[in-house]
Amino acid sequence: MIAIDFKRKAAIVIGGGSGIGKAIALELASCGARVWIGDIGEQGAAAVCQEIQAQGGEAGFTKTDVSKPEDIAALFADAKAAFGNTYIVVNSAGLFLPESLLGATPEQIKEHLDVNLFGIIYSTRLALETMIAQGGGGKILNVSSVGGRGGEAGAPYYALGKSAILNFTQSAAYTGAPHGINVNALCPGIIRTPMWDVILEDAAVGNPEANKDALFLDFVKRRTPLGRPQTPEEMAYAACFLCSDYADAIVGQALNVCGGDRMN
Repeated sequence: MIAIDFKRKAAIVIGGGSGIGKAIALELASCGARVWIGDIGEQGAAAVCQEIQAQGGEAGFTKTDVSKPEDIAALFADAKAAFGNTYIVVNSAGLFLPESLLGATPEQIKEHLDVNLFGIIYSTRLALETMIAQGGGGKILNVSSVGGRGGEAGAPYYALGKSAILNFTQSAAYTGAPHGINVNALCPGIIRTPMWDVILEDAAVGNPEANKDALFLDFVKRRTPLGRPQTPEEMAYAACFLCSDYADAIVGQALNVCGGDRMN
């Protein structure tokens, strides 16, 4: 039987205050990791820390705007001061931009990519520098999306950022691997997060009687061979595997956890 034990290794989870990031933070902690959260939402991050601590784990957080390199640097410094060397870094912060290719403003595009792409670039670079300085070894996991596997008519800039994450993850893997640092990506499928509330609002335009839950399930069944949405916990299980010693030979890969939505 596979049993993952992080043996009190320090983990940084960016975007760990809600959604997929929260699930990953909780699962890492349940496997013995000491978790430091970076999130722009202080209330959510504090609540996750309290939940971890209530279960006997160790956790803390730093308010972090990932579009600002200085915030990410402060996050890493706080984590080191609290827990020492960092062995796991998960980049899960993100925004959703539902605007069309021609409808989005330059300001919206920049804000979106500053968080969804450049935030991951800044954090991955600092994670590599940190782990190399520690003598090597470690796991870096970038949360992308199956939406990054191809173009998306309804959310082209979201797809752009998530696709670029996959390419950047592969490039970063070349830098990390000689130092025993595994850099990989996770591609979640269809999960009922606040992002989907925006999508369903658009889908229901002109039909105020539309049942958003029914619209969501219909979309899932049409697109996913498994016929059901995925859960944040399923993403967390995959993340913990990719951050564990069992994944030591996995380098520069992107794992789809999507019920067959994409099979590449």
